[in-house]
Amino acid sequence: MIFRDYKFQIVFRLGILTLLGYGLLYYTFIDVNYIRVFFLGIFSLIVLIALFYYLIRVHKLTSSFLDAILNNDFTVKYPEQHENKSIKQLFRKFNLVNERFSQSIQEQANQYQYLLALINQLKIAVVAFDARERVHVVNSAFKELVNEKEVIRMSSLKSLSPHLYKEVISLEPNQQKVVKAVIGNTTHQFSVAASIFKLRQKQYTLVSMQDIHSELDQNEMQAWQKLIRVLTHEIMNSVAPVVSLSGSLESIVQSTNTNSFEENKKTLLEGMDAIKVRSQGLMNFTQAYRKLTRVPAPNLKEVEVSKFLQPIETLFRQSLTETDIKFTVQANGNANLLLDPDLMQQVLINLLKNAQEAVKSTNGEIRLTYNSQPDGQTTLIVSDNGTGIPEEIADQIFIPFYTTKTEGSGIGLSLAKQIIQQHGGQLTFETSNNGTSFYIKL
Repeated sequence: MIFRDYKFQIVFRLGILTLLGYGLLYYTFIDVNYIRVFFLGIFSLIVLIALFYYLIRVHKLTSSFLDAILNNDFTVKYPEQHENKSIKQLFRKFNLVNERFSQSIQEQANQYQYLLALINQLKIAVVAFDARERVHVVNSAFKELVNEKEVIRMSSLKSLSPHLYKEVISLEPNQQKVVKAVIGNTTHQFSVAASIFKLRQKQYTLVSMQDIHSELDQNEMQAWQKLIRVLTHEIMNSVAPVVSLSGSLESIVQSTNTNSFEENKKTLLEGMDAIKVRSQGLMNFTQAYRKLTRVPAPNLKEVEVSKFLQPIETLFRQSLTETDIKFTVQANGNANLLLDPDLMQQVLINLLKNAQEAVKSTNGEIRLTYNSQPDGQTTLIVSDNGTGIPEEIADQIFIPFYTTKTEGSGIGLSLAKQIIQQHGGQLTFETSNNGTSFYIKL
């Protein structure tokens, strides 16, 4: 509407100038009348000045409005009561644009304040900085960590702990690690994670830091308590019968004379044999403990998935087929894996044996699957359709020496998890009444 009025004003004035121009030509060269030429010339000059003034005025108003926008000044109010209808409508649109911009800026400011309030409530230290290590966003937890009211640059963290600063600055995108740092006279352990984002063609690094020292201490204490409880149980199971039996044999020997020796000889031999069996069991237990605490470092090699899985498939297919258990190996892709083939095959063999023992029905099925994700993460899955792991023991299956088997050592899953962790991966599981799946994520 504005542009139509504006265009009308211009066309109207140009139309008058055109008519006046024709009149000047007519009375100058055809019907010569210098008086009329004089007055038409005056009128043409007035109309031309009015047109020029109108164009200059609209240009100045528009230029002033655009300058205010470029300077982020949206507080200017233009008078909407004006004798010129076009200028009036132009002012109304200017005010509407300013109002929309003001609302948008206010909404952005509200969202920013909401974001700051949100991250300030976090107990995790959060900081965002640019390539020059200039801090743009920081929460209260980070300020408390570096003990500064205002954090301008990442050098504040460097003053607190050069080692922690170095680890944070060197973090790769989407990387997470645990960093140990000494602050004052206290040792802290921080879980540190980083991500990268771009804003207005500039790259920023967002880092979160959480002191998990107390949580790690608590988890470590709980792990030791569980381990000591299992060790005590296993040792007492072996030592108590030996002590009791030794006392009984001692009583028999003390009460035995030459005449009754042959009668008690059988009892003595049986007792000593029982002591030997329990002692051997205790020796096996300590050897298993030694094996658990001396897992060799992985000798990483790049191996092809199909070649890596082939020996395991050959090893288990015959024995599982004989027990009417369907065994399926599926590799979704044939990428190369960086791992220790011997250690990783030991893990898979252990998981497959557990799956074999869990499947008891004639319709038993075990699957070994390999999946590759677009982000580069690979997953090996061992699944069965057994009865699943009981809920009451599910959180204890990775505890060393914990077992529900009569002849099990209880180190299989614990050893497997330790090997996977040495590869920088994770060993997790899902279980239900319809079966169990173990996931090796590398």
